[in-house]
Amino acid sequence: MKLPTILISTLSLLFTFSAGQLYADDQTQAAAAPVEHEEHGAHEHGTAKLSLSVGETGLEIMLDSPAVNLVGFEHMPDTDEDKQKLDDLVEKLEGGDELFNVNPEAECELKDTEVLSGLLGDDIGNAEAGTETAPTTAEPQNSDAHNDVDVTWAYACNKPAELKEVAVKLFSAFPEGFQRINAEWVTDKGASAVELGQDDTIKLTP
Repeated sequence: MKLPTILISTLSLLFTFSAGQLYADDQTQAAAAPVEHEEHGAHEHGTAKLSLSVGETGLEIMLDSPAVNLVGFEHMPDTDEDKQKLDDLVEKLEGGDELFNVNPEAECELKDTEVLSGLLGDDIGNAEAGTETAPTTAEPQNSDAHNDVDVTWAYACNKPAELKEVAVKLFSAFPEGFQRINAEWVTDKGASAVELGQDDTIKLTP
C-alpha cells in the first residue's frame, strides 16, 4: 500500500519534532542531574581534614593531613634522624587519648589506631576505585613529594548515646604543623562541620 505524499511528509515532520524534543529533554535532565564524583581534598600545608562518626557502638575519628604538618617533611625518610622522627610520630598518633578527649559520660575507650602513609610504605595516594593516579612529572626519589598521613582512631563506648563532645588537641600536639583543621561529624541526629584554628571542643549534639 502506497502512502500519500502529504501523509509521508507529515509523519516525517512529526518524527523530526519528536526526536528533537527527546534530545532536548535528555539534555535538560543531564544538566539538572547532579554530577556525582568523589573530591579529594587539596594537599595544602598547614591544613587538614578531621572526620568524626558516631555509631551504635562507639566513635570513629579520621584525620587526613599532609605529612609535613605532622612530621615536618614529606620526602621518603633517608636518614636515621628522619626514620626516628617517623617512628616517634607513629607512637604519638597511636596515643589517641593524648590528642582527643571524649566526654566521660559516654565511657569510651580507644581500641584501635591505624596510621597509613606513603612514608611508611603504604599506597594511599589519590587513587580512586583502586586505580592509581600517575604522577604528572617525574620526581627524584628523595624530593619533597606530596605525601599524606591518614589516621583512624576507633573508640568503643559503653554508652554511645551519651557522646556529646570531643575535645581536639591537635594544635598543641603539633604546634608547628596546623593552621586550620576542617572538622565534620555525623551522628544519628544529623551532620555538621566547623573550621578549627586552635584546640577546641566539638559539640556533637545541637
